[in-house]
Amino acid sequence: MLPDLQPRSSLRFGPVTSDPVRARWSAGEVAIAAWLLLEGPASAEIVAGAGFDAAVIDLQHGHATLEDLPHLVAAIERTPAVPFIRASWNAPAELMRALDLGVRGVICPMVGSRTEAEAFVAACRYPPAGTRSYGPLHAAFGQGREQTGAADAAVLLFAMIETADGLANVDAIAATPGLDGLFVGPSDLSLAMGLETFADLSDPALLATLDTIVDTATSHGIEPGVHAPSPARAAEMAARGFRFVSCAVDADLLGEAAVTALRATRHPG
Repeated sequence: MLPDLQPRSSLRFGPVTSDPVRARWSAGEVAIAAWLLLEGPASAEIVAGAGFDAAVIDLQHGHATLEDLPHLVAAIERTPAVPFIRASWNAPAELMRALDLGVRGVICPMVGSRTEAEAFVAACRYPPAGTRSYGPLHAAFGQGREQTGAADAAVLLFAMIETADGLANVDAIAATPGLDGLFVGPSDLSLAMGLETFADLSDPALLATLDTIVDTATSHGIEPGVHAPSPARAAEMAARGFRFVSCAVDADLLGEAAVTALRATRHPG
């Protein structure tokens, strides 16, 4: 533990002045996120700056690592978007480190029980609500008690429901104090359900399960979230009641734009 640690990072983060995710929710709207697989801060800033409410750095399946995180968070903070991560695992050391580096939202994968959800929340909240160690590297929330109280109020925590255990225990997970939302991983969830389709957001069985997750989250006063593979599917998920929807992946956007440009050049008109 590092009491009285002063900001010393070469990357300077300004104070947190806005939260477009909560602003959308307060207005009764859906918060829209971009999903970042690439490790470059320039591309992160371009995508986040397009007008998304949040940008999620994927530490589980993307190229970025904890070492890249300070530069990515700083790039996203130059836009209005809220910097999120999808953690690589429910590991306290990684969660605390990411939060120290300025992340303001965490999506935790493979949460299968109330106990696992409680451990996730505890690592991300300061005492007495949790066990997060004090040691911020920047002054986005101030210092001392000003930091701990503001950070606890600002940080958003989503537990991913994507396993058979998580689905079976979804009501208990949703009831975890300090949790802000449930986030569905359609790929792993479809595998866990034994569906013949894969991450197909038109599959009736998967849709019925998604509706159950939305209803469960709503009944516990937390927000339902989901990743969708296309803008059209994302709009459908929003219409089904999801309030935090990721609809665009940076690597896909780059690849699709490159293909479109090449085709238009080779075959004009």
